[in-house]
Amino acid sequence: MCAGSLEGPRILMHSGIGPAQQLEKFNIPVKLDVPSIGQGLRDHTFVPIVNTRVENSTQRREFYGDEKAMAEALEQWKKDGSGPWSRFACELGIGWFKLDKVTSSEEFQKLPEEEKKYLLQETVPHYEILTHFPIHWFIPDFAKEALNYSCLLVFMFNAQGRGEVTLQSSDPNVPLLFDPKFLSHPFDRRVAIESLRDAFRIAKSDGYTKDNVMELAGPKSDSDEDLLEYWKQNISSSWHMTGTIKMGKKGDTDAAVDNDFRFMGIDGLRVADMSVVPVLANCHVQAVAYVTGATCAEKLIKEYDLA
Repeated sequence: MCAGSLEGPRILMHSGIGPAQQLEKFNIPVKLDVPSIGQGLRDHTFVPIVNTRVENSTQRREFYGDEKAMAEALEQWKKDGSGPWSRFACELGIGWFKLDKVTSSEEFQKLPEEEKKYLLQETVPHYEILTHFPIHWFIPDFAKEALNYSCLLVFMFNAQGRGEVTLQSSDPNVPLLFDPKFLSHPFDRRVAIESLRDAFRIAKSDGYTKDNVMELAGPKSDSDEDLLEYWKQNISSSWHMTGTIKMGKKGDTDAAVDNDFRFMGIDGLRVADMSVVPVLANCHVQAVAYVTGATCAEKLIKEYDLA
């Protein structure tokens, strides 16, 4: 099964595999009680900083505002991977940063020792900045009349909060209820505040602001209260949902599959997607999805002598 962190639990629960209390509530016969299914949801979140820019400082309007130009560019991209689509929404500046104000915070000090040790490693970033994001694709009508904008995204990493995916109907065509519990942990709120404040090093620098005309999205000030409120009002999933059918050892209360991707307690069922990944990597997790699929494939090849 490769249905992902949101759809995988739906398929299992409507097949009678999942938390018995939830299944019984909706009169679904329990085939196997697995309390961990749908629990442990993790994700990366972000907020945008958006400004309109002076004329001729960007070619967004000419391209995104011309349906014919985009269609022609798409045909060129399909043909040889060149042309405008190889630049627009593909040329993105990305930076990863660590924050002393996070690791010196009271919220950090209250974390488990193992988590603190992990967060202090040199190669573990605390947040990410991504530039040139096409925000008008993701928020209806946003910047529709002002396509000559610049958008920075601030991504928060290492969130300690855990969300859940739960049943809300016995009808398998009804989506599950997704509750990511964003900003539910004090550490997550501290990282949100400090990452957005640190991003002002770029967003408020002279080199960046010299071409700004009007702010379309941004916090009222750099106070803790305004920064956190901006996150609360504008936070978005980055579609990196992970961990709802978690891999672990036999006997682990939060695990559902073993390290061979076998679903524990169901013969002949394996799960190979982001739902089994036991950690939320500090990256854009498409790479993790590739590694997960390839690792499962290697195990199957070896087990069944398919080489």
